[in-house]
Amino acid sequence: MTQCIAAAAQRIRPRRHGWWVLGLPALLAACAQVPEWEGKAVLAQPVPEPLQAASHAPPMDWPTQQWWQRYGDAQLDQLIAQALEGAPDMAAAAARVQQARAMLGVSEAAAAPQLSARASVSEDKLSYNHLTPEAFAPRGMNDYGRATLELSWSLDLWGKQRAAVAAAAGELAAREADAAQARLLLSSNVALAYAQLLRLAANAQTLEQSVQVRHTTADLFEQRYANGLENQGSVHSARARLAAAQAELAQMQEQVALQRNSIAALIGAAPDRGAAIELDAGRLQSPWHQQWALPEQLSANLLGRRPDVVAARLQAQALESRVASQQAEFYPDVNLSAFVGVQSLGLDMLTRSGSGIASVGPAVSLPIFNGGRLRSQLGAARARYDEAVAQYRSTLNRALQEVADNAVSQRALQQQLAAMQQAVTAATEAHRVARNRYEGGLARYLDVLSAEDQLLASVRQLVDVQSRALTLDIGLHRALGGGWSESAAAPDAVSPKA
Repeated sequence: MTQCIAAAAQRIRPRRHGWWVLGLPALLAACAQVPEWEGKAVLAQPVPEPLQAASHAPPMDWPTQQWWQRYGDAQLDQLIAQALEGAPDMAAAAARVQQARAMLGVSEAAAAPQLSARASVSEDKLSYNHLTPEAFAPRGMNDYGRATLELSWSLDLWGKQRAAVAAAAGELAAREADAAQARLLLSSNVALAYAQLLRLAANAQTLEQSVQVRHTTADLFEQRYANGLENQGSVHSARARLAAAQAELAQMQEQVALQRNSIAALIGAAPDRGAAIELDAGRLQSPWHQQWALPEQLSANLLGRRPDVVAARLQAQALESRVASQQAEFYPDVNLSAFVGVQSLGLDMLTRSGSGIASVGPAVSLPIFNGGRLRSQLGAARARYDEAVAQYRSTLNRALQEVADNAVSQRALQQQLAAMQQAVTAATEAHRVARNRYEGGLARYLDVLSAEDQLLASVRQLVDVQSRALTLDIGLHRALGGGWSESAAAPDAVSPKA
């Protein structure tokens, strides 16, 4: 490096005005020793296998931004709107976007010319035995004044500032995609929590019916015992089953109350908000789950409709620009500086003719030895880029898996739902027949209890399947990006090659 600089100095002879310095950057740039980037990760967008074959139904449209409105539940609409407006997660995401926007402003400002004003006043005494001969040196303490306007501008010859601005713009676009992902996660989590509340409420309603049935059964056994048709053991057994059903109902009611509190916390509200949610188990029986399908050209369009996938890609591109900016640190910095102002001995002379001063000229600097700091910083920047590329690929694979898993579960759900509806119908009829036979003296008490247990189990399983249908539909809309698209967001990140 030293020999290279010496050779460069010999090639350029000093001229009268010293502007020969401007020729140094091109020669010194040849002296820069930038480590090669071995094994650079390639940020490509792989074309996944088609997923449309997973659905045999006609293709559906892509979700809209308010995808939850398809359920026709005004209460759910209100909960999600309240969450998006006041939840701490959304405030944190918005703050991260503002931080990234501010950092973009910092990067843009660093690339612009800098203008500043400076003024100073001092009382000084000059040495009589230094630069100024004693005969010409001012005697004693004197006022000195100086006022200047100073201009500096870093000439971005190697693209360091441009790469830094591109990186900051990319990070801003990534944070905006992250905010969209936070919105999607929050809205879908509220919908999932609401679906869970409906499932618990439906199970509680089933248990209430079970308690009523077993209460009637216990009363019937007491009446038959009084008529000498049952023994005391049968009466105690009926009462025990009633108590067990009441305990199970109390446990389910506790879970309902806890789920209400969970929803209130999720939307950023007090527990009273959760307690005010009106429950209607019949909402689980909506026919929307029967029209399940997937959008057309799913595999190709999914890459630009999942905010988490887009955010991961934009972050990797921003870090690639960071590598370019860090790589430019190895090349000479050329700074143009100038100032104009006044300077005088004695403040009363500051504004008089002849007190003006001015200067303009370039300055060139090249790092020669820094203990390996620049190499280490560049290596760290490249490693962060490689990590971001790996994270992007992982996010993309996870997105494709979520859609594929949902397709598998949706196909199985259609069969489960039809089978459980048939099971409930059959169990209801079996319970009716068993009670009629028992009341007519043609069946045992155990037959009635067995039919009751089977009916209760079938109804609860149907509720679980109906709830599963709702959660899968919510999961499908989340897996498809919830109506967000990169083209609509219009990110303005740039990715120069490192």
